[in-house]
Amino acid sequence: METIVESAAAWRAACDEVAAEILEECGVTEPPVDAFALAETLGLLVAVDAGQQGRGRLKRVAGRTSIFVRPEERPERLQWTVAHEIGEAVAHRVFAHVGHSSQEPGPGQREQVANRMASALLLPRDWFLRDARLLDGDVLELKKQYATASHELVLMNLLRLSDLTLVSVFDHGRLTRRRGNGQLPPPRPLPLEAEVQQRLAGGEERVERIGDGVRVQGWAVHEPGWPRELLRTTPVEPLDLYGDN
Repeated sequence: METIVESAAAWRAACDEVAAEILEECGVTEPPVDAFALAETLGLLVAVDAGQQGRGRLKRVAGRTSIFVRPEERPERLQWTVAHEIGEAVAHRVFAHVGHSSQEPGPGQREQVANRMASALLLPRDWFLRDARLLDGDVLELKKQYATASHELVLMNLLRLSDLTLVSVFDHGRLTRRRGNGQLPPPRPLPLEAEVQQRLAGGEERVERIGDGVRVQGWAVHEPGWPRELLRTTPVEPLDLYGDN
């Protein structure tokens, strides 16, 4: 019987494959990936609708599939929204890759596919993993290359590297997101992580600390009224990050 982990891996692989196909079809050979340009090449009209409640939606207008998006201050949010709706439009291709009928998706399955497709389009697997290794997982440097993706999306995709990793997001000094690529739930923040976060909150742009067998990289993404700190924690030697903490 297929396990949940195997199933998730199969869906992600299918999204990666379809995203690679779409980029090739659209002639995109390097980052950053512009979701608006992709939509245009795919024949999808993108229009702004300030009155809609959700960020984006697909709709047939005069026989043409169109993407309607809500205005956003952050360009990365608009890029994500358009990429998400492209994912909706090509979801049938992902279903075909995994041998499922696109006419009978499970609860939330189409939405999950659209989310995975948005990530796969903005951060294509092979390009991103190559550059993440070359740049030593530096979120700020990777953001320069993958400008249409948010800092947080870049950070979360570092979990796709083979290294045992924890990633953490702090907003206004409070831990709001923490994930790992190990088998167990992430432990509570380590003392070294707290130190790095505090130094970032204090005004440093980049901080790296090594101690107790782990390496903590941190980046400040501070905008007016919204201070955010991002952390990546990896072992410096064979170590279980999920141990006695």
